[in-house]
Amino acid sequence: MNIRQREEEGVVICDISGEINIDAVSGLKKQFKKLIDKKMRKVLLNFNKVDYIDSLGLAFLVELSKDLRNINGTLFISNVPPKIRSIFSITKLDKVFKIYDTEEEALENSYGY
Repeated sequence: MNIRQREEEGVVICDISGEINIDAVSGLKKQFKKLIDKKMRKVLLNFNKVDYIDSLGLAFLVELSKDLRNINGTLFISNVPPKIRSIFSITKLDKVFKIYDTEEEALENSYGY
């Protein structure tokens, strides 16, 4: 799994590729803790190149969302492939996360937060 990070208009955009699984979660936690410590309140995860997510990956996303809410922040997710979107739907996490079809749509909706 790889993450490319960039910032646009106060939103940290993380382009994720590969699998979000047990092997990746500890590295993700370290990387995103740095963002939380810097009080980066708007985080957009671009899932365009995510192939797979397991239960620990989902748990990580829930934890990240909670950590962001604790600093009055918001997690946005965009470009979710159909296979992964169905996992969000089955687990009802599509009701928890702000999921957008495109990065542009997510950025437009981030201005109110």
